[in-house]
Amino acid sequence: MMKLYYLDHSGFMLETAERNYVFDYYRDPAGVVKQAAQAGKELWFFVTHAHGDHYVPEILNFNAPSTRYIVHTDVPHSQMPADRTTVMAVGDEAKLADVPVKMYGSTDAGGSFWLKIGDARIFHAGDLNWWHWLGDTEENNREAKGFMETEFARAAGMDVDVLMFPIDNRLEAAQEWGIIEFLKVVKMPKLLVAMHLNGPAWTPSAKFQSLYETLPNWVPTQNGDSIDLGTYGVAE
Repeated sequence: MMKLYYLDHSGFMLETAERNYVFDYYRDPAGVVKQAAQAGKELWFFVTHAHGDHYVPEILNFNAPSTRYIVHTDVPHSQMPADRTTVMAVGDEAKLADVPVKMYGSTDAGGSFWLKIGDARIFHAGDLNWWHWLGDTEENNREAKGFMETEFARAAGMDVDVLMFPIDNRLEAAQEWGIIEFLKVVKMPKLLVAMHLNGPAWTPSAKFQSLYETLPNWVPTQNGDSIDLGTYGVAE
């Protein structure tokens, strides 16, 4: 059993038979993580970077003997339990219990997480994206493109079943540029999950649909929304 819950913004909780994996907890208006903690199941918190819309110190409120924290080096971690905290930099790999974890890059701050839970391969991109701002200078957007190409190259050939990736409305006509380019370098996932929308729910454009017409996508719209990953052939 694998179920993915939407918390808010880029925050998700992945529920499995053994434990719950929480990514970039920022807000949780529906109380999904609180309910999971009260049920007594293990919680692992993954934090891609220290921006306030991806990390809040309140995740320490969930600290329990079985809680783990897996964080990028820029995330304040001095108050986290040393024996249950793994601090990672881009390129680092770790084996936590039975779960391999690798940190990939970002085109903003911090990094991004790949992990394998049983047979399921999960990727949370954090702020990894092609941040092309239509009103920015040509020089800045040229730099953003180069940054994107460098960091996407790190992920070339990646096996991923569930891909959580920013598709940000603020990028306007460039909203889909990042996900289109990323899907060119990784192996085709079983499910694309849109996040970091900063606006209305994403509706794939005609161009995106023509390129990836067979790729299922999930665009959560309400805090607490959930989806059964088994429906998409993703299982432990």
